[in-house]
Amino acid sequence: MDVTSPPSVVAAAEEMAERHGRLDILVNNAGILPEAAATGDHEFVDIDALARTFETNVFGVAAVTEKFLPLLHRSDAGRIVNVSSTMGSLNDQANENSPYYPSVLPAYQASKAAVNSMTIGLSKKLAGTKLKVTAVCPGWVQTDLAPGNREQAPTSADEAAQIVVKAATLPEHAPSGTFLDIAGPVPW
Repeated sequence: MDVTSPPSVVAAAEEMAERHGRLDILVNNAGILPEAAATGDHEFVDIDALARTFETNVFGVAAVTEKFLPLLHRSDAGRIVNVSSTMGSLNDQANENSPYYPSVLPAYQASKAAVNSMTIGLSKKLAGTKLKVTAVCPGWVQTDLAPGNREQAPTSADEAAQIVVKAATLPEHAPSGTFLDIAGPVPW
């Protein structure tokens, strides 16, 4: 599914409804980092990269979540996992002792902060239901997110999947609206 294409998102939700009638786990994992390769004349942020990043990383998460929520409500214990990043933690962005402090990727960082905020808002909206939503940071994963950096990333996709699986299988008593990495809670 193309998360930036409303017809694609609607078609995917309709197909899921036809095939299964419900959805137990939604993992919002689509993400891009075009500013890693952005060139051009800008002082702080490439506006085109900002727009493209938000289209996928934020609006895509919102659109997919909105269209799949009716199917999640049909689940006995639906889970929503929003793949975020500690780079979206305002605490880490402002903390000089954080390994992410030197990073200045305003489009990506703002998009992941927005995903974190949506996670909190959605958890409030879903309070009193069986659904739980969690933001997770899988770490720097060996993917093509940042061109040319796959080999430098310390985390394999299999290792990164551990935190996604943990959030997707939260027990009934676990809190909703949290931000986790493999070591535990991440400050917002």
